[in-house]
Amino acid sequence: MKVEKIAVGSLDTNCYLIQSGEEIGVIDPGEDAEKLIEAIEAKGDEGVSLKFVLATHFHWDHVNAVDELLKEYGADFYIGEKDLQPLEESAEIEARPDSTLAEGDEVKLGNNVLKVMETPGHSPGSISLLEEDEGLAFVGDLVFSNGFGRTDLPGGSREELEDSLSRLVNLAGDWEVYSGHGPVFRLSEKVANSPFLADLKDR
Repeated sequence: MKVEKIAVGSLDTNCYLIQSGEEIGVIDPGEDAEKLIEAIEAKGDEGVSLKFVLATHFHWDHVNAVDELLKEYGADFYIGEKDLQPLEESAEIEARPDSTLAEGDEVKLGNNVLKVMETPGHSPGSISLLEEDEGLAFVGDLVFSNGFGRTDLPGGSREELEDSLSRLVNLAGDWEVYSGHGPVFRLSEKVANSPFLADLKDR
């Protein structure tokens, strides 16, 4: 799977354009719709098409370009099922998901499969997406190279965040982690340098 990271908006949110074969998906299109459309169009020159737009959670800096992308391409829109109500109440966007995602669901893209893991804490319905064959984890604002998702926003929970982090660090194998902000990192290196995460290992 090819992954292109594009920083968007005032918070430098990471939007990911992922490609498998002739299909591409967009994860967390926070802002800068024109910038994202330009990047998608560049891939269109290679004969690929946009299959879906997906948000790891409902916060504005992860969804604000959704309406423009769906209007431009008519792709499907996905979000975690427990973030559907907060999304509707926030009125950040007009679009409503074509489908909501829950634990164990699979999102297919070309020859790749993203498996959904519910990882609440930063928001009630935050999800992570695992490409198990290639060891790729798209985790939204669950964890960053230099910290962890905040839990003081409406619907946040420190206890749930710790449980979600424990699930992540106890996954078999090593993972390349694509978070909502900051650089990509190896999960093993993060755990090795974080006593907090190390304590969650095998919890």
